Amino acid sequence: MMRSEIDVLTPRSLDEALDILHQNRNGLRIIAGGSDVIVQLRDGVFKANELLNILPIKELRFVRKDDDRIRIGALATYSDIVHSQLTRDHGWPLVEAARQIGAIQLQNTATMGGNLGNASPAGDSLPPLYALDAVVVTRSKTERREIPIENFFLTYRKTALKPDELIEQVYFNALGAQDRGAYLKLGLREANAISIVDVATVLRSGGRNETFAEARVALGAVAPNIRRARGCEQALTNKPLNPETLRTAASLAANDANPIDDIRGSAQYRKDMVTSLVYEALTQAVYGKKRDG
Repeated sequence: MMRSEIDVLTPRSLDEALDILHQNRNGLRIIAGGSDVIVQLRDGVFKANELLNILPIKELRFVRKDDDRIRIGALATYSDIVHSQLTRDHGWPLVEAARQIGAIQLQNTATMGGNLGNASPAGDSLPPLYALDAVVVTRSKTERREIPIENFFLTYRKTALKPDELIEQVYFNALGAQDRGAYLKLGLREANAISIVDVATVLRSGGRNETFAEARVALGAVAPNIRRARGCEQALTNKPLNPETLRTAASLAANDANPIDDIRGSAQYRKDMVTSLVYEALTQAVYGKKRDG
């Protein structure tokens, strides 16, 4: 039996990690919680000569509020997001997604940066981040970039991250008391399941009663990237949100889905479920106000 060896480099600071990345070492992969990278290495998805273990870099693990923005460090775990009062109060669709990412053991190790870097269209945290209009912040030795999340993901499992960069954080404008939002996921079982379809909705108040100045609806696991349901959003913006409006908007959502047939479900089934899940998520957002404070 042949044995393959991988060197693990463990910097103790962000500057040290950026120095290593600046050397442009071939075959170097970043690892934090390892919930994605280790599985992909085992399955031969990619090869690596070295792993850059950034888990000890404490300055990348935080959830904080900066003016009206919620900032989440790349090494914040999903348990951090679930238990943070800031995300519960101001980013509850993301909290609901984090609750459904695997078992507690996985939530304790999987990181926000890892889910972003993995760039899977079935990544549970990604639809809420799209709906929240998040910005991904990257760092290299020479520059710091702020990339709107829709520009960060290029195609299936491909991001705008350069070889000498790592993800520093992601941020979004805090949801307020008059805003609404929800996240729903359909899997083959209730827990520990990869999404067949998941949706996130965010409705931001414009100050007028019963209407919302901005509507964002994001669809996961229905295309190579997360998709925005643009027609659905337009049908919700500055409209009185009654059951008829919600039904009409939800019926438009499937137009922006381009799913495939796979072991978890057919393309047609996914399209049908997009309409149902979007309607349910909008209903929950507008009438249920599901929030964990």
